[in-house]
Amino acid sequence: MATTPKKDSTAESTVLQAKPTPKAAEQGDHDRIVMASRKADGSMDQTDPEFIGDKDVALAAAKEQLAVQAASAVDVAARGVSSKTGDDGAGSSEPDADVQALKDAQDEAVKAAESQAEREIGERHKGLGD
Repeated sequence: MATTPKKDSTAESTVLQAKPTPKAAEQGDHDRIVMASRKADGSMDQTDPEFIGDKDVALAAAKEQLAVQAASAVDVAARGVSSKTGDDGAGSSEPDADVQALKDAQDEAVKAAESQAEREIGERHKGLGD
């Protein structure tokens, strides 16, 4: 009885390429994210991030994240600058000018952070991730 030799059939993988096409090289690595991880300076800590999912959710998350980080940075920068107490240690009903100045600086930082979030999401949002 004659048998035919078994062929060694190794199908080419469509995932791995021995020689990447120029199109694959142009795309490069990037991260698909819904919410960014942030460095201490507020910049994104991903490789060429692409926001996916609902754009409104991504925008709200980025605004909140950057606003909290920006307000905290203002607070840290001002920490220890003003530690005045009254002569007798009693409080006053008058608003503290230093506290109001800090609050104003935080509000300004939050507005700038929200603008940054809108720019980032607008530039990098690619759809619902389908």
